[in-house]
Order: sequence, then structure tokens, then C-alpha cells
Amino acid sequence: MSGVIVVRGEDNYESRFQCRWQVKETIVDAPGTTSWQFVDVFFKEVTKSPQPSWRNTKDYSLFVELSANEQQRIDFRSVAALRFVLDCLSAAADEHGSVARLVVPQSPGYIVRSDIIPLRLLDCLPVASTVSLSKVHQYFDGKPVSLETMQQLPDTLAAAAGGMILKPASSIGISTLDSLLDTLDIELRNRLSFPWISTQVPRRKTLAIVDGGISSPDHGGTGVSIYAAAAALGIDMVVFDNPGHWIEGPRYAHWRKAFIPLEVKLHPDADFASKIVEAVRLYEGQIDGIVSFRDHFKVPVAEAALRLGLPTYPPSAYAIATDKFKTSVSEGHHAYRASSFEQAINIVQEHHLEFPLIIKPTNGFLSEGVFRVEDIPQLETGIQSINADRHGKEFVIEKYCEGPEVDANFVLCDGQVVFFEASDDFPKGADVNGQSNVRTFIELANVLPSKLPEDELTMLRDSLSQSLLRVGFWDGFYHLEARVENSSMEYAMKDNILDLTERSVPAKGAPSAWLIEINPRPPGIQASEAVKHTYGIDYWGLGLLFPLNDKDRVKQLSHTFAHGPQYWCEMVFIPVEKGGVYESEDACAELFERRPDLAACVSKSFCFLKRGDRVKDPSTGVNSWVAYFNVFSRKSRAHLLEISELIRREVRFSIA
Repeated sequence: MSGVIVVRGEDNYESRFQCRWQVKETIVDAPGTTSWQFVDVFFKEVTKSPQPSWRNTKDYSLFVELSANEQQRIDFRSVAALRFVLDCLSAAADEHGSVARLVVPQSPGYIVRSDIIPLRLLDCLPVASTVSLSKVHQYFDGKPVSLETMQQLPDTLAAAAGGMILKPASSIGISTLDSLLDTLDIELRNRLSFPWISTQVPRRKTLAIVDGGISSPDHGGTGVSIYAAAAALGIDMVVFDNPGHWIEGPRYAHWRKAFIPLEVKLHPDADFASKIVEAVRLYEGQIDGIVSFRDHFKVPVAEAALRLGLPTYPPSAYAIATDKFKTSVSEGHHAYRASSFEQAINIVQEHHLEFPLIIKPTNGFLSEGVFRVEDIPQLETGIQSINADRHGKEFVIEKYCEGPEVDANFVLCDGQVVFFEASDDFPKGADVNGQSNVRTFIELANVLPSKLPEDELTMLRDSLSQSLLRVGFWDGFYHLEARVENSSMEYAMKDNILDLTERSVPAKGAPSAWLIEINPRPPGIQASEAVKHTYGIDYWGLGLLFPLNDKDRVKQLSHTFAHGPQYWCEMVFIPVEKGGVYESEDACAELFERRPDLAACVSKSFCFLKRGDRVKDPSTGVNSWVAYFNVFSRKSRAHLLEISELIRREVRFSIA
């Protein structure tokens, strides 16, 4: 079946496009998953005209050609649908035309997240671009579509949850269009075989957030991740933060329902919970839940939630998780707390502690103030280097575990692990086998999925989940850092590439988990984006659902791809190695312009510095990055590490 679309625009622009389509049978997978139907639409430009910009949808009108002398205007019902069709027509100017696919749900119910199709198709190899055609909480009747004439195209678009435009087959090494569509069929079954349509009637809710985000999107903050997820989930955000916060202004007003001024300090006062309660009660609208993604605020926000009768987890659990000394004691570590060198040396001598030791602030962040010390002089130097203004005076002393480090992320519901993944946190500059010029514990590289043996990953999952339960957490999202003591693996150089390999000398005992810290929140922007692209799971979205006690959607949105991670991914961190003034432009953009071949291997990147920014030297106790790159490879982990190392060598910037 086919037809002709006529496009008319300003300055007497007119162009004609041949359009044909095919409706495929319903895809039904395992019970409990959502079934769907595909509609493939093929566009080909018939009359050549100067290519317009296609930017403003208001400048163009589309018509169906009924005969040589008769045309009927197309009403697309939504701007998103019209924009999608215009994008298809723009791509059709290519000699091979363009191909689009629509996904029509065949399970009746409500979409669990309006952008679920674009979310699950991130970096899908055959796909050039995606669009959500769903409204928040939209109901789909599950009826098959029937596209027999061009006039029915708006109805088909209205019935679709989302759409995509495909890459030319030859651009990804596929010889025929049929093979391209077959590849896409496989990809979509891998990515959409989970329950993304729900029979439960949703209700729009309002969530209060204490601390709207430290940094704006212009400075690499998590704002886009948090507020875009809230919009797609149908959650209205009421932000409580300091007057003048970046989200208070008009630029980001669409991200929030309201902004409530509240004094928010890095180290909150003892009565902070009472101030939160007062501010929430003064707000005239309904509040269904409250959350903060700042570790320092977890305890007072939980206390406020209890007083307000809102969903929360025990403040006592947060008190342990956000205090590294209490966390270590909870784990049974021989940990000690001190606030001066004199106290520290007495502890070392009294308890006959053996070096190397780790010292770290009890309430630290960004791995600042963390030192591996080999003797008494290094102990004194490390303590003097802790930035007390940022982290306080108290610090923890405990043994240094040399095993490979992992980042372990957990989704817990009713005490059960709903989702778990671990990534390899490569040695830092201050580790025994560190390779960096910066002798701190700032992150340098993190690779997912982990290369640790399956039995060690299972041990980590079981041991660390029990740690969470023991602390008092039965539900929620948790980002843990741990090492594997007596692992069968160790880091070693091979062909100038550092990676995990089997130990050269057998371990002295059985592998065990050594918990470093519990972060009761999603990881930073680099890791959360890496997981979203690699596994198809948005941690920030889950973090917004838990304080609303929406565990049904948490479970639905915690399904990874049917075949597991879609590729190997490395977070490449470019640290600040010395203080001074940043004299370059965007380091990521400069690299991509010079090396487009490397840009094709990066799913996400950001340069944190702008020309003229003054950065502190690591010796001041402040850790920071110039930029990060989330690098991927579909070939192998070894190939990934090679690309990542090349990016490190090729990044250019100047700090003077």
C-alpha cells in the first residue's frame, strides 16, 4: 500500500514524497511482558526541491494527494507526530529514502513512562533517531491498527507509543533493507520484552525535593536526568533550596511545579528537619513524598518525612549509611575514629595497627581526604591534607584492602534484590598499583560489566545486599563501593593496557566482600548515564519513584535488556592534575572535531571547565575533573580499553 504526501511551506516551497507502508503481526513474548505491533513506513522524495530547514513545524503543512487535482490536509493531532513525520521526510532526501518504524502497544493499559521507547533504544545500532509519541500516563486500548490509506496515518501515529528513523543499511555494514529490518526486529525484542504497559490506573503525584541540584546543566549537573525523568513519570516537582538557586529562574521553570526558598547548608544545622517540616506545611499544595539526593541531608529529610507522615526509610539507617565510621562498624571492620594526628597515633600504637592503612573523613565526598598511608609520617601528612571546611575534622582509620574495587548498584523491593549490576572501578592514583599522576583516590576509570568471575559477583550481590538489610534498608536504590578481598583476579599491564587478569599468586583465602561505603542514592551523572545506555535502566527515575512508594513501577522499570548489557562501556575520567587557570575551550568538542572516529565511540561526554575558570590543585584536598567520556565498544572489552586509552592520550587542554 502506498500514497503521496505533499509538503508546502514558506516562499512557495512544495515537495512530493512517495510513501508506502507495511503493518506487521503482533509480537507476543513471555507472559507478564507487553506485546506490540510494528508499522514500517518508507519515504522517498519524488520531486527534488531546495532542502528546507524543517525546524519550525508551524511553517509547513502536509497534504495527502488523493488525485492529480485533489489534496486533503493532514491533521497530525500532536506537534510530536508532525515533527516526527517532517524528520522522516527530511531524511528521505537521501537517494535511498528513509525508513521509519512505529511501535503500537497490543497490551491494554497505561504506559509506565512516556519516554520508554527512546529510553530503551539508546545507542540501538540500526536506529538513527527516536521519538516518544506518548503522553504521560497515556492509556492504550491494545487494538491492532489498520493502515489502509494515507488518511489513516494520523490515527496510526496516535496509537503508537513511539517511533524511530533507521540508519541507511550500508552505513552499519548491512547489505539489504530486509536484513536491516530483521536486525531491528531482534533488537526490539531484546529491548522491549518487559512489562512497560500497566493495568493499574496511575495518579499524578507531587514530590518535594530538598536540594534541587548542586550544579546546573550548563555545569554538568544531574538536573536533566532528574527533572526529565520526573516529567516522563508524571511526577510534579516542588523544589526546596536556597534563594537564587539555578532552578528558581525562568529558564528552568518548566521543570518544577513550585520553588520554595529554604536555607540549605552543606553541613545542616541540628534543627534542619524542623525547618523542612515547617516549609512543607507552609506550601499550599499537596505533597505526596519527599526526597533528597544529597547524602548530608538524608537523615534530616527522613526525620521530616516521618513527622509529615510521608513514605521514608529509618533515619537510623541513613545515619549509618552516611557516616563511614558507622558503616565500617556495622560491617564488623576494625575501624577507629579520630579528629587529630595525636589521637590517630595513639590509636595506631594502642591497637598495634599494621600499615598500610586507610584514612578518610567520616562524612566525605568525591574521594577527598582519602589516603593510603604506609607509615607514621604519611599518616600525619594525610591528616593535615584533609579539608576540614568541606568534610569536618573527624576521620576513620582502618586497614587497606588491596582487592579489586567495584561499584555495586542495587534496587531493593521488600527486601529482595530486583536489580544488581557491578562495574570494575580501576585503580586510583593512590592505590598500590595506581597509574595516574594524581596520587589521590579520585576516580579515573570504571568499566561495565565487571570482569570478575560469576561466583565472585554472586558473592558480592549476596553479601552486600545483606549489609543493606542489616543497616535497615528494605527498599530503595543504593550505590555501594566495595572491594573483593582474596579475589582470584588482580590488575596487571598487558600490551600497555591495564586490566583485570587471573592472579599470578593464589589468594590466601576465599573471596569476600569488603564494603567501603553505602550511598543511599543513584551514582553521579557519569555512572548513571553509562548504565542507562548500557542496560536500559534509568537510576534517577527509580530514585524518584521510591519516595512515592511506587514500587510497582520500580519493578517494571528495573528490567534490563533480555540479552544483558548491549556493549562494553568505560567511564573515562580526565582529572585536574594541577591548579591554575583553564586556558582551553571545550576539551570534548575539540577532540570530536579533530577525531570524529573517536566521537563515534562515545555515548556521553562533558567538559566541566570553561575558559578562564580557576581550578584548585589536588594538594589543597579538593578533587575535580576536567571532563569525562563514556566510551563503548560492541567488539570486546579489550577493544574498549584500547579506545579509552587513545582518548586519554588525544585529549588536549591547558591549565596554567
